[in-house]
Amino acid sequence: MVDVVCSLGGTVTLSLSRESYVLTWSAADRVRRSSGGVFRVENERLVLRAHGDESDAVTYRVSGDTLAITSDSSQWDFDGDGEVEDAEFVAVMVRL
Repeated sequence: MVDVVCSLGGTVTLSLSRESYVLTWSAADRVRRSSGGVFRVENERLVLRAHGDESDAVTYRVSGDTLAITSDSSQWDFDGDGEVEDAEFVAVMVRL
């Protein structure tokens, strides 16, 4: 399980089991959302397939105690006006 606290006062949690995942995310003053399905690893990509949806892939790198995950197919409502804009998702986790 990976849990990230972001500077927007939110969290991102990715839980992986043998073949399935649950991804939840929230930010201050926003509705908590979640997605789940199956996943597989292809080279340095973690391919997530939500139940009933197309696959979405994130690239990951592991170096020592650091895990970095990136995706250039994310979207976010940066100004809270209900319109999402394209965004790059980057998360770096370090084992304490």
